[in-house]
Amino acid sequence: MNRVKYYSSNDLMYGSNLRRCKTLIDQYDVGSRVGIDINDMIELYNAKKYLDNKIYFIDWTEEIVGNLRTAVNKYFAAVAKFVKSIDSNSLISIYSEVEFNYRNDFWELFDKLKVYVNITEESFQKFMDISKVTLHELLKCKNITDYYGRIIREKMLIDTSTVQILLDKYEIKHKREREPIYFPEELSYSDKEIIISNYIDSKDPNLNYLRLIANIQSSKDKLGISPKTILRAKRKAEEQERKFFEENSGIQMETSVSFSALQDEEVIMSSEENSISATYSTKWVDNNFDYATLLNNFIYLFEFVDMQMRCTFVNKTSEMGVFERFLLTTSQNAYDMSFAFEQKNSLSMLQMAAYYEQLLRNNIRLEAVIEWFFEEYLSMEFDARNFKVTLPSANSTYLEKCTSIMPALESVLKQFTLFVEDGHIDFELLEIRSEHLIYKSIPSLVDKKFVYGFGEEFKTVIFLLFSDQSGLGYYDKTEESYSNFYELLLKRELKIGEIPDYNLSKIRWLIEQNYLLINEEEIIVFYDNHLIVILYDLYRNDVVVYWKYSNKGRLLIDELKNKNVVEYESSLFTRPEHNYINYILNKSQFNNGLDLRNRYSHTQPNSGEDERIHNQNYLIFLRLFIIALIKINDDFCTADEIKNYV
Repeated sequence: MNRVKYYSSNDLMYGSNLRRCKTLIDQYDVGSRVGIDINDMIELYNAKKYLDNKIYFIDWTEEIVGNLRTAVNKYFAAVAKFVKSIDSNSLISIYSEVEFNYRNDFWELFDKLKVYVNITEESFQKFMDISKVTLHELLKCKNITDYYGRIIREKMLIDTSTVQILLDKYEIKHKREREPIYFPEELSYSDKEIIISNYIDSKDPNLNYLRLIANIQSSKDKLGISPKTILRAKRKAEEQERKFFEENSGIQMETSVSFSALQDEEVIMSSEENSISATYSTKWVDNNFDYATLLNNFIYLFEFVDMQMRCTFVNKTSEMGVFERFLLTTSQNAYDMSFAFEQKNSLSMLQMAAYYEQLLRNNIRLEAVIEWFFEEYLSMEFDARNFKVTLPSANSTYLEKCTSIMPALESVLKQFTLFVEDGHIDFELLEIRSEHLIYKSIPSLVDKKFVYGFGEEFKTVIFLLFSDQSGLGYYDKTEESYSNFYELLLKRELKIGEIPDYNLSKIRWLIEQNYLLINEEEIIVFYDNHLIVILYDLYRNDVVVYWKYSNKGRLLIDELKNKNVVEYESSLFTRPEHNYINYILNKSQFNNGLDLRNRYSHTQPNSGEDERIHNQNYLIFLRLFIIALIKINDDFCTADEIKNYV
């Protein structure tokens, strides 16, 4: 199609369309072009949209722009007259002539110019029956949807695309802003239930859609779907999954953890494609039985946290591939789970299981080590007295352990909250305070602890420097592609003259905002390497710890704060961490959460369930306990370090 087509104000490839736009208007001006059919009218409408949105070439003068705007507005009067003349007799024939790329524009004009008042309901019903118009095209137009609400509702009840449209509006997570969709007032909650129910019972429903329906949360449900229908979707999805894996092997992922008495190195890690193997030396454990070292193993041996004490097995957008970020169908209320996330969590679970057994072989219970930390270590090291905790006994079943460990964890976190607020723990006050524990609200001893990216400038600089979608990672000179612009600048000397014209505005923005500069050799370099390290850390981990940086780093962070590029927060857990905790424990935030806390506190698990399931869940609880312990210890350590700064 060699006609003018407007896509959006953010379209980076508008150049050819904008050139056609001026040529088109010039042709109408000199009389060499005359609008004769619906596509000519829609093309003028697209040209008008460029000018209405103030999209011009830099070399266009105010006079050129003014002349173009005047001309296109004059010709649009003819467009409006043509479109408004469409009636019940001409709709089918005119729409059949509309080029495919212009269909949405046709309905925009139809809606804006209120052409629907010329078309009877009977005629529009006939049109929908014989034309190739889709529900999605019509439902983007509010006036049309309202005017023909009754017959559009009837079409929604029988059209197979309706389920996708419903889920697209209410459930599916969109990575980019989408055009709004409108439903007729005549479409009731019971209608939506019928549509969803019929889809579940259909011959070949899409597994992704079944999973979305199965994970709908009743508290956040805008579809009005009953629990019984949700359960039917869950069972149908499980049935399809069984059939699928009978015929397909899927992607094999292997993770193994072991302890070796013959190995001298503390740890040997190997990674190959989709497999990870970790072998740890029993000599290290056997020679270091002091409780502090046994806990430090989770930091330095198993790497449950990084050097800023951030939990390492949370999901990170930076670790997700293009397919996972943009092409997977997921719920807007779901916790994102990438391949990397699954692999990290599998590894940490095996580490916990193997280490727990290794300690038992040496007559050490990890539960006793955790009790020592709260009841003795905190008092000795930080004068934080009176912490009390009782973990499950050795003789209790795993079901009993799962039932009792979460109250113990919540108790110590509430004790820590009281200590932060009052400097001591009053257990009588703790008993009176019965509010539900909100993990993101647990305070910190440290002011200005966490740093998060904030605002449009942050989003833009992160996108331009680190995203694989910015278009800046390609090096024309050698025709090489890099992951992002940051990697390109690290590996190549790139001169400003080598930047293609269509990318120059992006580079100029980075220079104007003092993220890049041009040196004497015309080479693009980072304005401040320390600043870029901080930004890269924020990109990779979504959060940085203010006090883990040097004086220079903290000054740079303060400058970013003054520019409204970052914001501070003080809490025990980072945002990614409390999101992860909510994913593990409940479904208050994410509809795909494991809901383990509620599983053992609000309902009685099936007594006939395999003990291995409770064993695995107990290890998940223990892993969470260890993370909380590490975070509390780091909070006390950081508070002490800050006192030394002062």
